[in-house]
Amino acid sequence: MSVSRFCVPFHAGVKDIWIDGSETHHMLRVKRSRIGDRIVLFNGMGDECSAEIIEVKGSRVKVKIGQIKTVSKESNVGIDIAFAIPKGRRSHFLIQKCAELGVQKLFPLHYERSIVKFKDGCSEKIERWRKIAVEASKQCGRNTITEINDVMDFGNILKSVGSYDISLFACSQSVSNNLKNILKEHQRVNKIISFIGPEGGFTPKEIGMAKEAGCEFVSLGQRILRVETSAISISAILSYRYSA
Repeated sequence: MSVSRFCVPFHAGVKDIWIDGSETHHMLRVKRSRIGDRIVLFNGMGDECSAEIIEVKGSRVKVKIGQIKTVSKESNVGIDIAFAIPKGRRSHFLIQKCAELGVQKLFPLHYERSIVKFKDGCSEKIERWRKIAVEASKQCGRNTITEINDVMDFGNILKSVGSYDISLFACSQSVSNNLKNILKEHQRVNKIISFIGPEGGFTPKEIGMAKEAGCEFVSLGQRILRVETSAISISAILSYRYSA
């Protein structure tokens, strides 16, 4: 029987802590945990520990902390995905699966042909995505959490391309190379970013901007994929390619 996992901030040397908020709701109402139950806590920074519930006061739970250890279940390469925001709950699926696959950071972007464009004050939607990323880490056993960036424009993120070893631009163009061939040329990398455009495609202006920034143009095949399919596929391919 698997032990329930919860995301709770803690640091080395702590012996016991009080927990409240959404995690105690999940602990008490969803998992039906009780005094004496053993659970696992992780802090989102790579550390985990076993713990025992020793006291419950209303919606607050006190736990006794066991041995704290660093357990990495991360990929050997840092994978970031910059994606056009898909409609409705499809974005939830994208975030959940990319988090399970070990993506370090997700950048929701506004492209010229984006169907979904967030206006100012979209913090509630971003916060919902961040909760989905936490839940995904709890479920899959990661001790770190995929970071969800605030929404930004495509042109702004291109300024950071130089900090990556590879910048992949998933685009069906005559100049696009097979992803497999591109990855063969890059045997050892530390950081990769992949740009996933809207289903209407990139504009000529955006393609020109990506070329100027030094992005590698890659094809994901002959079929037109939805945004979430492309993001999940390339995350899985990169994770597999650079696994130990």
